[in-house]
Amino acid sequence: MADEPELADADVPRDPTADLDLAAMGLEDVELTEEEQVARAAAKARPARKTEGGAEDGPGKGRATPKQRRGKPGEEHRRSTPAEFVRESVAELKKVVWPTGNQLQQYFVVVLVFVLIMIGIVAALDLGFGWLLLKALG
Repeated sequence: MADEPELADADVPRDPTADLDLAAMGLEDVELTEEEQVARAAAKARPARKTEGGAEDGPGKGRATPKQRRGKPGEEHRRSTPAEFVRESVAELKKVVWPTGNQLQQYFVVVLVFVLIMIGIVAALDLGFGWLLLKALG
C-alpha cells in the first residue's frame, strides 16, 4: 500500500481497467487477470449516468411530476356510483397476486410463532415487574 498514490477527499478509487476498450487499442489478445475481468464486467453492468439535458433524457425530465391529473378549469370531479365502485374494486382485486396454499400455511406458522414469542416476552415482563412492585411496596 505504500506504493499507491494518496487520494484526495474528492477522488473516488476506480479500477483502471473499467474504461479500457482493448479492441480499440489493438490489444484484444492481451490476457487479463481474473480481478481485471471481474472489474470490467462490473463496470459494463453499471447503468449509464444520464447527463443534464442529454439525448437520453425523456419527456418531462427536469421538472417535477404533477401531483394529480387536473381537469379543465371549472370542471367538477364526478363521483362514482356504488356499482362503479364495486366494478373497479373487483378489477383491482383481480390484479392482486394471491399467495398459494403452501405460502399461506408458511405465513400462518411464521405469524403464529412470532405472536407466541411476543406473548412470552410480555408475560415475563409482567411477572417480573409485578414481583418487583410487590417486593418494593409490600
